[in-house]
Amino acid sequence: MGNFTRRALLGSVGVVALGGLAYGGSRVACRFVPRNHPDFFSLLDMVPDEPAVRRLGRSALAADGLARDLPSLAAALTDRPLIRQAIAEDCPTTRKTLVQDQCALDFADDRTVVVDGWVLSETEASLCAARMLSAQPV
Repeated sequence: MGNFTRRALLGSVGVVALGGLAYGGSRVACRFVPRNHPDFFSLLDMVPDEPAVRRLGRSALAADGLARDLPSLAAALTDRPLIRQAIAEDCPTTRKTLVQDQCALDFADDRTVVVDGWVLSETEASLCAARMLSAQPV
């Protein structure tokens, strides 16, 4: 086992080269496959589907300053730069961080809504409202 022959070396190099060629070829071929681009509704996965969230969403819809339907909520939220970045992001942790940062910006810019005695950012309130609306049967 101490001898490493030229045949074994060339065979190993050939296997590695074929593996690299196959990997590179699959990367090139995958560029032509259409991708599922996330949209606004992919953000709703971060909002739990619980009774408390639905209650907050219902109350947020009754508050002034928020849109009252899903398309309007989606349009209002996607106008915000960090939400646009979160929608385009694949990593769930990064998406969550971007949404949290947008909520912090809402508080800094005094874009808040009082819902059932809670002071929420407009982003939080809109996401709760959207979650409540998306859970309703059409």
